[in-house]
Amino acid sequence: MAEQQGGSSSSCYDVAVIGAGIEGSATAWYLSKHCGQNVALLDQFSLNHTRGSSHGPTRITRYLYPQKFYVDMMLTAYPMWDELAQDSSRTLVRKTGGMSIIRNNDPELLQMKDTLHQLNIKHSLLTPDDINHRYPGLRYGPGWTGVFDPETGVLAADECRSAFQSECTKHGGALLPNSRVRGIRPGHDAVTLTLDDGGTVQCRRLVITAGPWSKNILAELGVQLPLTVERINVCYWSARKPGLYSRSSGFPVFIHHTGKTHYYGLPIDEYPGLLKLCPHHGKPISSPDHRDTSRDLTGVDGVSEFVKEHCPHLEAKPSILETCVYTVTPDKHPVLDRHPVWKNIAFGAGFSGHGFKLAPVVGQILSQLVLNRPSKYELAPFRADRFTARHYQPEQQAKL
Repeated sequence: MAEQQGGSSSSCYDVAVIGAGIEGSATAWYLSKHCGQNVALLDQFSLNHTRGSSHGPTRITRYLYPQKFYVDMMLTAYPMWDELAQDSSRTLVRKTGGMSIIRNNDPELLQMKDTLHQLNIKHSLLTPDDINHRYPGLRYGPGWTGVFDPETGVLAADECRSAFQSECTKHGGALLPNSRVRGIRPGHDAVTLTLDDGGTVQCRRLVITAGPWSKNILAELGVQLPLTVERINVCYWSARKPGLYSRSSGFPVFIHHTGKTHYYGLPIDEYPGLLKLCPHHGKPISSPDHRDTSRDLTGVDGVSEFVKEHCPHLEAKPSILETCVYTVTPDKHPVLDRHPVWKNIAFGAGFSGHGFKLAPVVGQILSQLVLNRPSKYELAPFRADRFTARHYQPEQQAKL
């Protein structure tokens, strides 16, 4: 994989992408392969760093959403993941089947069933007895329904990100790790990025996918987004009967809906004998740069209670705790939009812990936005101005 260290005053690209997490890497891939653009993909750290939201061995992919616009996106995302896997000769998706387990009286259950029926997504409904019989590692009593999707699976997260980056370079893209942007000078025909090392990157168009750093970068460009960065505890639980929770035995991905938050689990794969089972929420932090300055166990006690009630063959306390960060919007939907003044600048932010699976389509949408091309997707749920009628403050200077 070709990499360059930093930029220079002579660097000029059709499009620069700030942030080489999964969304930025997917955008650089789509721009280079499908749009024929000369792309630079920049990151302030190394390409394989663990400071953001895209690192690690596994993520979930699924059709199981109550919102039609997400399922529409996943109908395109699955074949795009297959395209990337074939082009890069990597195994990126392992289908395990999976289910959302929801209270019978939860309105989200009816909405999910209606969406799956409307879009003709193959699925089945499981009673508590069905769940307990099919998956003896789980235990559910009356009042629950499992919505089973055979296409649910596990994405090899690090491999996915690396595949996007390597395929980008095959189509002429440049990877610029360790290139921290400290200044952005926008213009309608060109954008200049000033780097910490004193170099500059010139581009005609710019995409910002900076994860938990997005809020500050966009604010310096006059775009105020209500983004919150949360520190997430990633938990691994020792199984007394590992075979009940293994992918080889047919154990699925599952998402337990509590009404207030979700817990999600993946078949044993990353660590021998340990099930990945995590809260889908965390504690807000002031800065992603200070993620690990304190030890916080937000969400872990809730998962422990879930384990005691619903996972009879797991230990009650996690064996391993790791951390990552979510960048969260008030409605938990991401922002995919263009700058209100500088139409050659697009941005994606606030994926709220469920954007990884959507990455190929996010890359397509952001590419279409920054190139001013039409999109077939329903983008109203992702507009920046859904939060406030005035989200641009022109008096602010575009300096970082």
